[in-house]
Amino acid sequence: MKKIFAVLCAASLALTLLAGCSNAASASGSGSDSSSAVSSDSQADAPETDASDPASTETADMAKLEAIVAAIEAVNEVPNPMALEEFQLENDLLLTMDNLLGYKGDVTNNQADCALVLAVQAKEGKVDAVKSELEAYKETASSNLYAEFADKVAKAQDARIVVDGNFVVMVIAGLEGPDYSVIDTAIEEALA
Repeated sequence: MKKIFAVLCAASLALTLLAGCSNAASASGSGSDSSSAVSSDSQADAPETDASDPASTETADMAKLEAIVAAIEAVNEVPNPMALEEFQLENDLLLTMDNLLGYKGDVTNNQADCALVLAVQAKEGKVDAVKSELEAYKETASSNLYAEFADKVAKAQDARIVVDGNFVVMVIAGLEGPDYSVIDTAIEEALA
């Protein structure tokens, strides 16, 4: 009886692990394939807007967001990229999701690096709030690292936050990445 119970418990545990792994694999994509518009769940919690209000009919230009990120990552490769998702934007970068129409970005999944590329399309009138939140994140990221990570601190302190219309771009150069002047040119060309 004890052997049967042990086998059933082991089988149940194995099935649970397999189910958990398959859900995680289907929920996450590679860094370069994943992109997102702000979910309809977060929009459902937002106050209703008048259909005649132009801001209520705004939609994310995902093609432009993806093109911006691809152009910047062509010069500032993100090693072992992990796609930025709503959880990281809210909890790590401290962005207010109600201010965003859409976003695309990658952050390195290597503890030894600091590369990040993020393109955000803000809702009408919210671009300054998004920029301020990203500047606060930049300050936090560059001040909360230990002294032995001086190279990462320097890259974070020099991070670029650029606004063009309703688009906001943040880039932290990778440790093996190019000089920021090359990144500045890539950002400028991507936003043109």
